[in-house]
Amino acid sequence: MNAAESAESGDASIELAILGSGSAFSAVGHNAGYLVDRELLLDCGAPVTSLMGAMGRSLAELRWIAISHLHGDHFSHLPLLVAARAVRYQGAAPLRIIGPPGTAAQLETLGRLDLGSPFWEHVTKTGGHRVEEWVSGQSGAVGPFQVEALEVEHSSLLNCLGYQLERHGIKLGYSGDTSLCSGIRQLAQSVDYLLCECTDMSQPSPIHLWRAEVEELIQANPATRFILTHLSERAPVKGAILASDGLVLRLRPIVRA
Repeated sequence: MNAAESAESGDASIELAILGSGSAFSAVGHNAGYLVDRELLLDCGAPVTSLMGAMGRSLAELRWIAISHLHGDHFSHLPLLVAARAVRYQGAAPLRIIGPPGTAAQLETLGRLDLGSPFWEHVTKTGGHRVEEWVSGQSGAVGPFQVEALEVEHSSLLNCLGYQLERHGIKLGYSGDTSLCSGIRQLAQSVDYLLCECTDMSQPSPIHLWRAEVEELIQANPATRFILTHLSERAPVKGAILASDGLVLRLRPIVRA
């Protein structure tokens, strides 16, 4: 796994900072939150506003957010992040938020519940965030990243997305929450690095991936580097890095045979 390192370098690379590596009810890590090159956030279940500061990252640098699905452990801190950035960094460029259908309404509902309608209305006017609802197969430029959304199978009640990000010729995939489905198989085949959920180490988890299924994906995709997250327990998995809160990885180009 030499290509994924924690050292700083001036070479073309992507920085991946793990804010939260735990599953919904985990005792081994915060809920989902992953910062890419200090500018793009994948999911916002973790208390991102405080965790970024503890890692020396600033909300002022954050420009883009991609939400995989609307379960609370991936979404619930988004209103507080939007509000904190609007209040603390007035005049900063508006946040661009990408998520599945329903994202805008859910953010509006939680914003009013969390902060009260008058203050949330102030936040929306001050911060000027913008929500875009994407569907599977949709792609486009998100700042310096080329991003594509792919459907994954997790909850029959929600639209659930995985993402592929590309920058500097490096492809990083994010599974979101998923079962073993065609979407996650496609994503694993098409990226250099896969930030992949592994909710259970010891037994199947009906709407998630568990260790045996992740090992199957690793064996089927030997050229892909796996970084396992959304953990309910910690145990080594051959051929993969286990994410942990506060871990910062430098993802470098991979030379394929």
